[in-house]
Amino acid sequence: MTIEKLEDMQIAYMRRTGGYGEGNRQLMERFKRYLRANGLLRADTTILGIALDDPTRTPEDRQRYDVGVVLTGGEGPCGLPARTIAGGRYAVFEVPHTEEGVSDFWRDLPRIAAQLPVDTTRPILERYARQKLLAHLCEFCVPLLERKHGGI
Repeated sequence: MTIEKLEDMQIAYMRRTGGYGEGNRQLMERFKRYLRANGLLRADTTILGIALDDPTRTPEDRQRYDVGVVLTGGEGPCGLPARTIAGGRYAVFEVPHTEEGVSDFWRDLPRIAAQLPVDTTRPILERYARQKLLAHLCEFCVPLLERKHGGI
């Protein structure tokens, strides 16, 4: 785990509402096809997956999941809605980019998060940067409360 200070990020995104799982993977694939078709999938592209709702408190039919591409300023209009993801301090976990690796992360999250000052007002970001994907890795960015005095 590392700690990173992320700046606010502008993303262009697609949203899906429904139970988390296979539908999220399908949305990600559709999103990547859209990026390829519109010349937006490049070597420096970073894609985010964002589960917006806690599945233990939100009914399946109301769970929202966004996939977005971080806009760096040179993309031009891409025909998708855009919004800002709040920056701040994040604990970043490198995870094998496999179904098992991702499932293990989510399963182990309560134990991992118990030792961190997690900011539950911001969502966890799944970060897919091309360089990491080439190494069969992805990252999970867990938002942290801003520290007041020392510590994490």
